[in-house]
Amino acid sequence: MKNNRGMTLLEVLVAVAVLAISFVLLIRTHIQSFTLLAESELLNRASLLGESVCARMEAYGWSDVSALRGYDPGPPRLFYRSKVEASPVPGVRKVTIIIAREKGGKTLLEVTRWMTSR
Repeated sequence: MKNNRGMTLLEVLVAVAVLAISFVLLIRTHIQSFTLLAESELLNRASLLGESVCARMEAYGWSDVSALRGYDPGPPRLFYRSKVEASPVPGVRKVTIIIAREKGGKTLLEVTRWMTSR
């Protein structure tokens, strides 16, 4: 009769391999969640910046639109530019705030509002 006192080397290696694969998958999921969290925070910040610029335009008027180009001091730095277009309705204008991570770079978020003129 054979005496079964412990595990064989093969059983230990299989258990270690299963644990290693589990840890790799767990760490990968953790890293993905941090990446999505950072992206979500960036979009939230861009949205708040767009709303803030729209509120300033609504409060102070948009006669000098060129003054409303610049950046949010960060981090991360977000650049924005505004565009005001006339609409078919008298006294209403279409205001678009374009937000990017780099000056003149790819658009991250675009906020569009219809505003009445003062």
